[in-house]
Amino acid sequence: MHSQITAVLNRVNPYIPELNDIARDNAEKVLNYIEDINLDRDVLFRPTSCGSLSIAWKIGDWEYQMECVKNGYIIYTFTKGEYEKASGCVLFDDFIPQFEKFLLML
Repeated sequence: MHSQITAVLNRVNPYIPELNDIARDNAEKVLNYIEDINLDRDVLFRPTSCGSLSIAWKIGDWEYQMECVKNGYIIYTFTKGEYEKASGCVLFDDFIPQFEKFLLML
């Protein structure tokens, strides 16, 4: 498991439920994908009050907001210069093609 995700899991907060295996696995897959493309990895992880994991990644003018939720979906919003370019809620396998499309615009 990636150290960033482990750090989030080790935070104890009685108001935030633990991540389930599905949300954690999807967060791992997203981080693995980001590592595989060898881009700057200044990624911010934050647990949410509903037990999901929010991931924020900024590269230049682009900002990628992703939330790995407990039911296996990824809720995402991609913005460039504060203008929304894409958003949606899809399963991981459908998310990666969308993510790749907007990464190619860097």
